[in-house]
Amino acid sequence: MKGDLTLKLLELLENSVLNIADLAIVFTVPYGSSIRHIEYRLAQSHRERNSKKIEKIKKRAFYDLLYRLERDGLMIRSKGKNSSSRLTALGKKMLSKLKLKSKTRPPIRRYIKVMENSLKIFMFDIPERERSKRNWLRSVLIHLGFSKLQKSVWTGKTKIPEEFLYDMKKLNLLSCVEILAVTKTGSLKQIELGDA
Repeated sequence: MKGDLTLKLLELLENSVLNIADLAIVFTVPYGSSIRHIEYRLAQSHRERNSKKIEKIKKRAFYDLLYRLERDGLMIRSKGKNSSSRLTALGKKMLSKLKLKSKTRPPIRRYIKVMENSLKIFMFDIPERERSKRNWLRSVLIHLGFSKLQKSVWTGKTKIPEEFLYDMKKLNLLSCVEILAVTKTGSLKQIELGDA
């Protein structure tokens, strides 16, 4: 009934502001739809519009990047029906620099956390000039559930993932790191202290 649609529309407007596109959705839902169904259709419409906006932003960012690469002399685009792009000599030089830099950049990876009974002591001494590697190492240790005992001494009962060891090797950090596994309790419990 006309009154029902008016009531539903007024209920929707009570809690939010509807634009023309939203009003069109309200009037295209099947007769007798519940307020919940109308809200679902509105939410679906908003998701679709947001998705289109995001795609438009991504496309714009891509073309902006192409423009900057061309402006900075890193690439040349040919015009016409069969347009193509190629790197300039400066672009090739920049590519080589970026490839070299990416080899020394710490990886962005989540390692699988597996608990063990033995306590691990993880110690490292990484030079200040390699601060990004040190920060990466600390963040991985936190993710693996280790806790800081001292500034560069961490403890935990997590198995050290092989991928983590491989990444440390790739970053030339193995010589800066010591990992100990404590499998037995210390001897102090066995010593009886005499009266002093």
